[in-house]
Amino acid sequence: MQIDRNLKSGFTLVEVMAVVAIIGILSAAGFASLQNAVANNRIKDAAINISAYMERTANEARRVNDTLCVRRDSDQKLVTFKGTCATVKSNSSGVTRLDSLLIDPPVQILTKSETSAAEILGGVNFEENGAQFIPRIGLSAAPYEGFFGVQYGGKDLYGAAAKVKTKNSFTPMVKYSGDGSWVEL
Repeated sequence: MQIDRNLKSGFTLVEVMAVVAIIGILSAAGFASLQNAVANNRIKDAAINISAYMERTANEARRVNDTLCVRRDSDQKLVTFKGTCATVKSNSSGVTRLDSLLIDPPVQILTKSETSAAEILGGVNFEENGAQFIPRIGLSAAPYEGFFGVQYGGKDLYGAAAKVKTKNSFTPMVKYSGDGSWVEL
C-alpha cells in the first residue's frame, strides 16, 4: 500500500460554511426563546410584586388603623397615600405619601383605555380611582374586588394583581397570549 504524501487532511470551505450556518440558525432560535422566557418571567414578577405590595398596604392600613389609597402615579409607579381615594384624587398634593412601588420597564401599568385584555378579570380597574384599603375587624383591609393590570411593552403578555370577592387576598395572575386565559400564580 502506497501513501500519497501530497494529500492534506482538513475541511473544505463548503463544509466549514455549512457548520457556521447551522450554528447561526440554532443560535437565532435559542435567542428568540431566551427573549420570550425573559418577557414571561418579567410579567410574572411584576404581577407577584404588585400583589405583595397590595397585601403589604392592607397590613399597613390595619396597623395604622386608617384608610389608605394606592394609585397609579406613572406608567411604572404605584404610590400609597394616607386617606380615602376621593381625597387623594381631588388633592394629591395635600396628602401624605407612605410608600411606593416602582416596576421595571418595559412592563407598564395598564390604563383604563388599555383594559380590553384585562376585562376578562372582571371587577374594577384600580388605575382610574385607586384601590382603597379600609381597616375591618377580622378581615383584610383590601378592597372587595378589582385589579391593577400590567403589560410587557407592546407584546401580548399581561399580568395582574386581582382581588375577587371570594378571596381575602390579592392573587397574582398572568396571561401569556391574547387567546389564552388568565392563570393564577
